[in-house]
Amino acid sequence: MTNDLHRIVSAIAPDPGPGLVPGARELMNAIMDTEPAAAPAPVRRRRLSWRIALPAAPVIVATVTVLGWTTGLPGFGPRPVAALDIKQEDGYYVVQVKDVYADPENYEAQLRAVGLDVSLRVIPATPGLVGRILATDGQEVVDQIKTIDRPGPCDKVGGCPIGLKIPVGYAGSAYISLGREARPGESFQSGTSISALGEPLHCVPHLNKTVAEVRALLKERGIAIRGFYVADPRRGSGGEETSSVPDSWYVQGGYLDMPGKATIFAFSAPMPADHVENVRKAEGCPNL
Repeated sequence: MTNDLHRIVSAIAPDPGPGLVPGARELMNAIMDTEPAAAPAPVRRRRLSWRIALPAAPVIVATVTVLGWTTGLPGFGPRPVAALDIKQEDGYYVVQVKDVYADPENYEAQLRAVGLDVSLRVIPATPGLVGRILATDGQEVVDQIKTIDRPGPCDKVGGCPIGLKIPVGYAGSAYISLGREARPGESFQSGTSISALGEPLHCVPHLNKTVAEVRALLKERGIAIRGFYVADPRRGSGGEETSSVPDSWYVQGGYLDMPGKATIFAFSAPMPADHVENVRKAEGCPNL
């Protein structure tokens, strides 16, 4: 029996069409695997992928701020700002994202103008990962590219960033993907457990609740169940995708796959109580 039903795989391509996300079978198989969570494999340059981060061991290593638009002159509406704001301070370039919908080429042009071989892509992410980025070119990038977190309380996985710091004269290359809010109907490309910090069911008792009970909890938060993945937690692998299960079945977890839509893991029998306790501790919650 697995000790950690919430360990999520790090690469699943989302399906923008109807139905469940392709690869959910691999997702549940990995969740039910008894091996400890491994660090996700680096994503090569120019590759985007679904990434689900375990709250107890975040894989995100760098973050930037999403600021959007500035106010224009009266009567003329908002005016667009530069895609990035880059300032030089104390031997670092401090980078903030101003336009999350700009073409990647615009980001790269500004970064290369100050001598940085850094590629930046902004992708839709679940609420707990909005504003965070993943540096994907190895340990050198992790060691040299730093982040700045805002002071005070934080309700996001791995920190609440206000900027990204890159050394002046940095001679390496880096590919960085940044999480942003998804538009309505847009599938998430970066995500985490539905109960992770910053996600809709964080510290909300839902594991081993019935599907009917969890459906009501999600509805209160404006979320509908898009589909289910059914697997016996006593088995090491296997399962199936389905659009419905009995309301009396028990919830084992889940994730958001687009704004207002969730996929739920469910089975006809509840999970062991010690597993629920392990999840509670991993997510820093007093009770689940």
